[in-house]
Amino acid sequence: MTAIARRPVSRHTAPVPAFAELFEHEQQHLPGSEAAALDAWRRTRFARFETTGLPTQRVEHWKYTNIAKVANVAMGLASRPEVKLDDVQRYFAGGPLARRLIFVNGHLATELSHVGGLPEGVVIKGLDVMLRDDPDRVLAALAEDRALDASGPHSFADLNAAFLQSGAWIEVADDIVLERPIQLLFLTVGEASAVMTHPHIIVKLGARAKAHLIESHVGVKDGHCLTNLVADYEVGAGARLDHDRLQLGAAGTTFIGLNRIRIGEKGELKQTVATLGGTLVRNETDMHLQGSFIEAQLNGVYMPIESEHVDNVIRVHHEQPDGHSDQFYKGLALDKAKAAFAGKIFVYKDAQRTNAFQTNNNLLLSDDAEIDSKPELEIYADDVKCSHGATCGELDPVALFYLRSRGLDRDEAESLLTYAFAAEVLERFTDPAVMKLAQERLIARTPGGANLTDML
Repeated sequence: MTAIARRPVSRHTAPVPAFAELFEHEQQHLPGSEAAALDAWRRTRFARFETTGLPTQRVEHWKYTNIAKVANVAMGLASRPEVKLDDVQRYFAGGPLARRLIFVNGHLATELSHVGGLPEGVVIKGLDVMLRDDPDRVLAALAEDRALDASGPHSFADLNAAFLQSGAWIEVADDIVLERPIQLLFLTVGEASAVMTHPHIIVKLGARAKAHLIESHVGVKDGHCLTNLVADYEVGAGARLDHDRLQLGAAGTTFIGLNRIRIGEKGELKQTVATLGGTLVRNETDMHLQGSFIEAQLNGVYMPIESEHVDNVIRVHHEQPDGHSDQFYKGLALDKAKAAFAGKIFVYKDAQRTNAFQTNNNLLLSDDAEIDSKPELEIYADDVKCSHGATCGELDPVALFYLRSRGLDRDEAESLLTYAFAAEVLERFTDPAVMKLAQERLIARTPGGANLTDML
């Protein structure tokens, strides 16, 4: 018998040389580069990115997304184009008294931002300012490498660290309740050539603190722009964070977001995400319930059209007893669009009396659309209430017939039913302005939506 040696199949692909060339050229110009420890940290993370490479679809967490086709190409760092207040006001949320940081292609626009009049114990700053003024403190916050989990290094978290340039630092001390929301508004302006941005958000809520964070990602001009976001949210014991995220990407834009959430004893989190635009969008959430009696709710709706692609990956870790988590996601796909939802709940051995639920409902609105759903449970405790479920279907023909019999044409009737399907998630936004923007964008993306906007 002849033995045949098979070459091992690689789960990652090597980055194009342009990444290394760009890093060597730009590294000395990045904020805080004069701090030796921060410089060494950046170099270490870039070396790990080069060693690991970019994930292929053979990596389980990337099964449904071929990221190399848009990310493993030569790109420069995005410039800071001029944007006027009139161009961004329609995306303001949180009311006139909200504190607001506005970013244009990853660069903090101080002339458009407003974070004055903060109570004592609250810090809201651009991360570039913190990197220059207090690099040791930022490094201490980043040094605890939460990008590593059971699957090993995270390539895009390493790339974000290497090119870390801007973002937001939000800190709320113990027992402080912020009465007004904080909005982080990220504007993407496409350029003639391929560019990328690497913002990082750090949110720290002290014990019993409360805050409402609005995160808006808006594409205002088409073009090949990769946004590689890493966000760390730390919710202290007895604290509460309401988090609204609205994603309105433009044609050609790619968004890769890694969200790392840690919640302490009796902490509360309510997060609602709407993904309504962008050529390729991937939202990855890794949430750890590190104390008992935690309440965590993750809501989401995604609606790719034409040839767009949306990928949602969620991992919820119940580490202690008496925790409660609820995932409620809805997906809609039109034309030749593709979407995926992969949600997994881990219940650790000591996490007795855990209640964990996961629901993913999907609606296919064309014969060529595709949605993949992969709900999972991994339970090591024996006194729990856990469930998961996924559905995928089409519009109800009876309801469609009823609306058409009342005078609506087919496109209008389908658009109305589509909106009704998604509204259950959109209504969970904490901020009314965010909810209205999401409603308008969703209905506008349906075939008959132009005639239904007056209903909103």
